Amino acid sequence: MATMVAYTALELTEAQKRVLCAGVEKGASEAFEIDISITELMLMPTIPPECHGPSVTGQITYFVYTAPNKTDEQKRRLVKNLYDATVAVTGPLGKNKVVVIIKEHTNNNVGVDGVLKSDM
Repeated sequence: MATMVAYTALELTEAQKRVLCAGVEKGASEAFEIDISITELMLMPTIPPECHGPSVTGQITYFVYTAPNKTDEQKRRLVKNLYDATVAVTGPLGKNKVVVIIKEHTNNNVGVDGVLKSDM
């Protein structure tokens, strides 16, 4: 499983959002070698300029929540795939503008439909 949340100050069209979501989900699926059906991206509404500092302008940050024991190589592929999917939509963004934060969790720290995954 890979659940991703993205926050950005980038102004994206609806078409760009669709392409970005599909590319990011595909990139995570390929990096972690998991079925794309258990990979999801929630792209949050654009952060308006009055709600962020100057360093956030033109930036997108991905928070990736996934099961533990991913190898460093899988994580490297994830970071590269998400970067590639992003700049394929946006064009070059500059240095430090595509950030990926990976958070691993065990099944006793995830609930689905009212049940801990460790109890399923």
